[in-house]
Amino acid sequence: MMNLTLAVDKSHATPAYLQLKEQLTRAIEKGLLAPGQALPSERELAALLKLSRMTVRHALLELASDNLVEPRQGSGTYVLPRRLLQTVDRVLGFTDEARDLGFTPGNHLLEAELIAADQQIASNLGVHKGDEVMCITRLRTANDEPLVIQVAFLSPRLADFPLQQLRLAGSLYQTIAVHYGIELQRAHQTISARLPTRQEQQLLTISRDTPILALERTTFDTHGQPVEYVRSAYRSDKYQIALDLRKP
Repeated sequence: MMNLTLAVDKSHATPAYLQLKEQLTRAIEKGLLAPGQALPSERELAALLKLSRMTVRHALLELASDNLVEPRQGSGTYVLPRRLLQTVDRVLGFTDEARDLGFTPGNHLLEAELIAADQQIASNLGVHKGDEVMCITRLRTANDEPLVIQVAFLSPRLADFPLQQLRLAGSLYQTIAVHYGIELQRAHQTISARLPTRQEQQLLTISRDTPILALERTTFDTHGQPVEYVRSAYRSDKYQIALDLRKP
């Protein structure tokens, strides 16, 4: 069955559905089950593992809840394309996030100019309204697929930002560290959902009804001074955010 080796120990403390879910998850993560590929049917899995179809269905629903597979009426259950995952407990740029997950990041510089900060930009960067700040707009890709549009506003102390170095390195954070010796230590981030603009539809190759995950982040250096304020528009079908929460 598709080069898959599956086995469920009914005497184990871990429920059978969870054992099956974990094994299928590993198969997807290792590429044994490729994006777009159909999983064995409920009937096949139940017969192979001597489980009830209800138990198998429970496992498949868990996989769907984790956005790993998609059930299609009358057709079966199919593996979804991998999504870029942001774990909200570290200050990482897009380049490092993508590489950590095995994607190849891409960097397309769309525009770079000095602009007068409006009130929102000024408040986030700790400057006065009207102060000149560098604005850099980029399209970021993962494995050559458009994923996010980032509009970054940089502190006036980075007004001479080396754009050619950014083109070569791809990573804004790496360029800041190398060129200015500034270490980014913490960030404040907000997340919301909205529909894309016409320009976002074109750049991200999405339809009008595909929601955008809109992230706003202000990043601070080791002295608590703002360095960057960025607005990002992510494809919601290719990106997910994970948060670890604890009871107070």
